[in-house]
Amino acid sequence: MQANKLAWKLSHDESLFEKMNYLQDNVLASSHLVHNSIDELSRAINAAETTLSNAINAFGQLNYTKFLENVKICPELISLGC
Repeated sequence: MQANKLAWKLSHDESLFEKMNYLQDNVLASSHLVHNSIDELSRAINAAETTLSNAINAFGQLNYTKFLENVKICPELISLGC
């Protein structure tokens, strides 16, 4: 390091400064991209949760409007049209 001290030039620091700025810009851009992706994923999860809740509620409403019976239908009866 001491040997490099004599060969130091201002252009070395300027080059390092430019590289650090480039790195900073890339880190910031990447973090914004990740943040936006997480927001989009969160909205998709909330929409899926709402759809699932609506489906569960609609199925629950069948208790009040229809009688559901757990019956296994034989394929032979279906072919006869019964």
